[in-house]
Amino acid sequence: MDSKMVQIVLEEPARRDIRSKDADATTGGKDFLERILGLIRGTGFTIAIFSHETRPTAMANIALELGFAAMCGKPLVIIKSKSATAPSDFKRTDWIDYDDHDEDRFRSKIQQAFDTIDEIARFEDVLLDVALNARSIDCAVAFERANKAFLLTSDPRFLDQAEQIKRRLDAFVSSHEIDDLERLRSELSTFVQQGRRALLTAVS
Repeated sequence: MDSKMVQIVLEEPARRDIRSKDADATTGGKDFLERILGLIRGTGFTIAIFSHETRPTAMANIALELGFAAMCGKPLVIIKSKSATAPSDFKRTDWIDYDDHDEDRFRSKIQQAFDTIDEIARFEDVLLDVALNARSIDCAVAFERANKAFLLTSDPRFLDQAEQIKRRLDAFVSSHEIDDLERLRSELSTFVQQGRRALLTAVS
């Protein structure tokens, strides 16, 4: 049942040209938790899929990853079988139930969830515009908006705006030795470089 749900759920991001990353399908030399947290930070939103047939060890990992994603401020899409019980900490979170007798309704709910993600991206775009046009810009807040909007949309415009934020910092940091601002400027540079590289990889 888990495999069937995954198969249906992944049809929607493919249709919208959204690349997905499966935590279970990745490997690396880093500590497991560090690797998972890195994957979550580098994505726009998190989808969790489980059923009443999901083994307990996998369910523990899913709950942990959901906690990481919530901590990182990622929109959550929780998908479960009709008979499965949601983790206690997420009982107040909306989720989508899979009923193998009504797949059409399930697909419709998946589409609605992705439409909501699109709305969140548009909202982040508005918030970023407000941040950039403020009389006294908060560069950290503006960067957070640009980061979220880019991860949700892959729109290079948000990388351009991140560079705009960095240029504002450049002039100030060069004449003031403030560690926090230097760190923010470095994070902006890394974000833009990795974002450009990701876009080039997607094209090739």
